[in-house]
Amino acid sequence: MPRYFFHIYNDAVIRDTQGEELPDLNTARDEALQAARALICLSVKKGHVNLNHRVEVVNEDGECIAAVPFRHAVTISS
Repeated sequence: MPRYFFHIYNDAVIRDTQGEELPDLNTARDEALQAARALICLSVKKGHVNLNHRVEVVNEDGECIAAVPFRHAVTISS
């Protein structure tokens, strides 16, 4: 199974050095989406959200193969 790494570009840059073995890129994207939503929740509790922040999915070769910007992780209604 391939290993995917999830780098976080939030108030700080956090690089995933361990990664996670997942069956495919779609599963990795789903994991990134859930991570982005969890991070958004933490930001809201602090009173702010930067929709330009993101979670990047990186393969074993160090290539960014997907990104989930916070703005794509939620729907904001008024």
